[in-house]
Amino acid sequence: MWILIILGIFARLWQFGQIPNSLYWDEVAIGLDARAILQTGKDLVGNFWLQPLFTSYGDYKAPVYIWLVTLLGKISGTGEGIIRLPSLLAGLSLLWLIFDLVKRIEPKDKKLPWLALASLAIMPWAIHFSRIGFESHLSLFWLVLMVWLAVKKSYWAGLTGVLGIYSYISLRLIAPVLFLIFAWRQGIKYSVIGLIILAVGSLWLTQSPNYVFSQQYRLSNDNLITAPIGKIDKGYRFLSNYFDFFEPKFLFTAGDPNLRHHSGFGGELLLVQGLLVLIGLAAKPNRLMVLWLLLSPVVAALVNETPHASRAIYMIVPLAYLAGLGWQMLAKNKWLPWLIIAGLTINLLVYLHDYFIHYPKCSEFAWIKPYKDAAKKQYDRPVYISPALYKPELYFAYYQNDLSLLKTNDRFYYYLPGICPEEAICLSLF
Repeated sequence: MWILIILGIFARLWQFGQIPNSLYWDEVAIGLDARAILQTGKDLVGNFWLQPLFTSYGDYKAPVYIWLVTLLGKISGTGEGIIRLPSLLAGLSLLWLIFDLVKRIEPKDKKLPWLALASLAIMPWAIHFSRIGFESHLSLFWLVLMVWLAVKKSYWAGLTGVLGIYSYISLRLIAPVLFLIFAWRQGIKYSVIGLIILAVGSLWLTQSPNYVFSQQYRLSNDNLITAPIGKIDKGYRFLSNYFDFFEPKFLFTAGDPNLRHHSGFGGELLLVQGLLVLIGLAAKPNRLMVLWLLLSPVVAALVNETPHASRAIYMIVPLAYLAGLGWQMLAKNKWLPWLIIAGLTINLLVYLHDYFIHYPKCSEFAWIKPYKDAAKKQYDRPVYISPALYKPELYFAYYQNDLSLLKTNDRFYYYLPGICPEEAICLSLF
């Protein structure tokens, strides 16, 4: 088991900041806002850094991830590794949190906390998101910390839930329900106070001048809330979307088809873990953890882009618990523990081989690497860049370390003319 935990930690640390081999738009935008705050005390559009919603590049980001990168950037700059560091620290912290959480909700079981920890350590879903700077993964850390504190009956639970909401806005729909699930046993007074903290803490969000625009942006995608269809059709589509997240293809064999969310090799869990989860489900699991699993994809199912590993990231912890429980059930046999460890180790090593050897090349366009490569070069002539991969100005401003390049300038033009001027360079990137 220890070898698996060590391999899981190694998988998070090895070539961190280099694989995936480019930042995505959201990560670049976080770095640019952090850089702007460090230079001016204001964000990219000139607003004071202490705000509930950043305009960013028009997607209206929650502030906590940006603040953390700004803080780290003050110490070590805003390089690619620093932008992803909060997510790495969150991923490593989750390993301890799941261990102690399972230890508290299953106090008579000495092995299960370790098996849940090991299951989380080697889960491809958890490994990948620990290596990228996505706000949803940071919010998972705050959510688990909230649950852990609620189990301890700490009044800090509500505050950590608020931090989760200001890390990833969608968490405001899940955090109160999950808090209530785990806090109810602590008494009505504690539960009510915690919910009040969550509610009051979220009010600042609605006071932002960007709030209305943020809502419009989030409802501009293909979703069931604004879909022009009847309630029965919405209900049917919701159920269809919801059950997509429990498809064996998504969880165990193919994963999220988006190469930013998954390497494209195997499922979100190792194939061997799939068997362990199924056995764990049949082994009388903790009801609170089952409720957590069932709740996790509810919000993600409201959007007609399913399954989506980032939006449903809260499934990770209960799935690791179930895999650990199934592992424990099989480990009662004399020889099976060694077979399980051997199977998981081989499965993990094959996954890691693909992740570090093949994934970087096959995911270059998913991570917008052509813009990174172009933006890191030095030019002595005006450059015209194809906007086909969206928002090239973000990459040129970030990698050229010049915030003025976000605006119209005489060095980089973010479109391709019909005929390339003689004294210019035109980059189609295809």
